[in-house]
Amino acid sequence: MKKPFFLFTIIVLLTVSFSAKLSGCITDEFDRTISARLRFISLEKKFLTTIYTNWHGEFEVDLPDGEYELEITKGPEYERKIVKVSVPSDQRKIITLKRLFNLTELGWFSGDTHLHTLYSDGKNLVEELALSCSAAGLFWAVLSDHNTLNGADEWLTFRKKGLLTIAGQEITMKNGHINAIGVQKLVPWQHSSTDEEMIEIFKVVKMQGGIVQINHPFDLRSPFEKLPLEGYDLIEIWNGGGPPNLAGFRNNESKEHWFRMLNEGRRVAAVAASDCHDVYSTYSIAALLPMFLVVQLMRRDFGEYLEAARANEEKLRAWALYGLFPGTPRTYVKVSELTQQEIIDSLRKGKSFLTNGPLVLATVNGAGPGETAVVTEKALLDIKIFSNVQVNRLIVTQAGKCVHEIAVETVNGEFEHRVYLDPSDGEWVVVEAFGDFPVYAMTNPIYLSRQQK
Repeated sequence: MKKPFFLFTIIVLLTVSFSAKLSGCITDEFDRTISARLRFISLEKKFLTTIYTNWHGEFEVDLPDGEYELEITKGPEYERKIVKVSVPSDQRKIITLKRLFNLTELGWFSGDTHLHTLYSDGKNLVEELALSCSAAGLFWAVLSDHNTLNGADEWLTFRKKGLLTIAGQEITMKNGHINAIGVQKLVPWQHSSTDEEMIEIFKVVKMQGGIVQINHPFDLRSPFEKLPLEGYDLIEIWNGGGPPNLAGFRNNESKEHWFRMLNEGRRVAAVAASDCHDVYSTYSIAALLPMFLVVQLMRRDFGEYLEAARANEEKLRAWALYGLFPGTPRTYVKVSELTQQEIIDSLRKGKSFLTNGPLVLATVNGAGPGETAVVTEKALLDIKIFSNVQVNRLIVTQAGKCVHEIAVETVNGEFEHRVYLDPSDGEWVVVEAFGDFPVYAMTNPIYLSRQQK
């Protein structure tokens, strides 16, 4: 889904006069330099700009004179730090960013299946995208430019930087956009007007050892609903180009439709992906501008969503300010080792959870997402939350209906809870975590198999 890029963001950036440099580096708690994302925000100046460190944690930026809030982040496993900075400053800033949680020790690795560069309709070079993924704390990432693999060779070189880069292609057709994840050769897309032709395209992806992801399924009214499940592997129910869980927007429509599919016995895994076209998220400046101006400038881009946008102004501001970055949102997969094949296998099986912040681990009688728990009259659901942002509540959704709502009070960002499920309430369960909008996370389903005593 192509992101809205507004002329006003360019105007705002070009009319700012830069006058001073600020430099420094970011380290972890062990004094090792790390890549990170930095955002400088001045509500008074209606100013927001994003930069990244280099691969070695160093940064330098030109800013107008004044006071700023500097937000430093490296994904959901590190603290989100905000410090005050003044420009001009004759001091080099050395800022420590502590890692709060280490999910890799539990076999969980985060990634993004949907990313763009200048090789199609993105705004950034391949290296800019790779660096921003590293700075977001991603461990793996899929390049998915439209109908091209031209950036793939360069993309794969960044494995030496510690990011498991995976080649992909967004097969872009009149009747839908589909990600081919893990392909080596360009997948032809020109003949795709019928279901049979689409299934043939899917087969070409599978023959290369790849998997097929239906992207933003309701943006173009993709005919995926009629296709057999063996044709595709994943559905992107949460696309970074729109807010989560907001009525009137298509991410919410995709999620609700996916729930209906699961109730029909169609076991297909869900993913969340950023669909990032601009690693600097210049769109976020909309959060600081008057709503009438935003609506006027968004008219072409949001079209049918304008009424929903007007009705949800504050939530959309919060979503825009949160940022449209790589890994926002992201998918965590559980693997035994970090390899391309393991990631592909876990994505296909749904051994994953989706998030833009909270880390949600759930098991039923020891079985996790994508697995089947054998249960009798009662099933034991264990939930663990790790989060560097506030989480307010959990919802346990069974067969598409809320069966438990749980208030959350984290201690040092952690929370544990245990509830019993009645298997007669439905054959699948997901756990959803909610914070202040747009903070959200959800597991893939854990399936329940009833065993009679």
